[in-house]
Amino acid sequence: MSHTIPEAFIARVNNYLGDDASALLQSLKTSAPTSIRLNSKKKIDIETNEKVAWCESGIYLQERPKFTLDPLFQAGCYYVQEAASMFLGFALKQTVNQEDSITALDLCAAPGGKSTHILASISDDSTLISNEIIPNRNKILRENLTKWGYANSIVTQNDASQFAASEMQFDVIVVDAPCSGEGLFRKDPAAIDEWSVDNVNLCSARQSNILDEIKECLKENGLLFYSTCTYEPSENDDQIERLLASNEFEIIKLKDIPESITLTKYGYQFYPHKTKGEGFYLAVLKKITESPTSKDKAKSKSSKSTTDQYLSAYLKNPGKFTSMQFKEFVLAIPHHTNSIFQQLNSKLHVKSAGLTLGTLKGKDFIPAHELALSIDINPEIKRIELSKEDALIYMKCDTIKVDSDYKGWAVVTYQNQGLGWIKLVPGRVNNYFPKELRIKMDIK
Repeated sequence: MSHTIPEAFIARVNNYLGDDASALLQSLKTSAPTSIRLNSKKKIDIETNEKVAWCESGIYLQERPKFTLDPLFQAGCYYVQEAASMFLGFALKQTVNQEDSITALDLCAAPGGKSTHILASISDDSTLISNEIIPNRNKILRENLTKWGYANSIVTQNDASQFAASEMQFDVIVVDAPCSGEGLFRKDPAAIDEWSVDNVNLCSARQSNILDEIKECLKENGLLFYSTCTYEPSENDDQIERLLASNEFEIIKLKDIPESITLTKYGYQFYPHKTKGEGFYLAVLKKITESPTSKDKAKSKSSKSTTDQYLSAYLKNPGKFTSMQFKEFVLAIPHHTNSIFQQLNSKLHVKSAGLTLGTLKGKDFIPAHELALSIDINPEIKRIELSKEDALIYMKCDTIKVDSDYKGWAVVTYQNQGLGWIKLVPGRVNNYFPKELRIKMDIK
């Protein structure tokens, strides 16, 4: 593929950017910056780097390393995220009280950058539902949420119409809509080859349908965060104008916007020739009309469960969780999240909920990989610290040597960050790192 910028795209950019068009087009020939967002619940020492102006936990790296070969990346200590898209956290911080207990929906959540950012931006007693309709993308979403380590989340696999039919109601809905991908031209040249005017029109129509369906799920005074990675007005401001014309919403203006960010009629646009990031658009609206109330009230189980023993054995604050057995799995779900899970599970396709503690096989309990990466794991559980070399060998599912007389299950760590499980038995160390997640890259 030649990855040549389409003439039709150039014409459209000239039309809506005028004198700025040449600067944008020139910027697309430069390299995209590399940025990461740190996990505040898994603190690590990192060299001082240039910070992202609109995100306290976002930093730029001077060069793009092989993230796969960094155990701290595998442990969920940071998320590799394009800097402009971190603006969602800036908007959440200004509009959502971090002390409130809310229910949020990330409708188009894969691969998980915005979901992990939402979890970092809402209170611990709030719940996030991360949704992705495409199965293979849903799997990647769940893997990234596992690394992040928060238990107050549920992953679903439904389309917007199914949410509308469920009559579920949310305080916050984030729609990072499928779009024509113009803002990714520099980062992902394949997006250039996929671009066409027909695709822009198709995306615009799809976005309108998604918004019309999902707006019914927003509570009165609830907040809608709409974003894309495109510059195209028909996919950005035009979508917001259409929602405002329904008289169901009002626009929310943010404060203290960095000068490099362009204010559009209704939202905020990132251009790579003005900001250190890719193309991105965000608008925030508040629902001002009443929505249908769900007929089913959330129910929460408070009875004792035969699996409660695993809460006290494996979690540092077991009293905050409800345990349950789902097939062969033992789940630990925060009480407030469990109420929402029970309601969702009766209406929608739920893929995961809360924290998987482990698997029951006969009389044996095998702790889950997810538990090893959780921020809620009991700190009293035996931990085996590895060097970087041994950590990478472990994550290739190869045999490691451990100098310890301890026998039984242990969490292996790197710089005190959980990576997974091993079981020490006489004469050998059994490696329980998931084979489907093993590092295939040469580590030498």
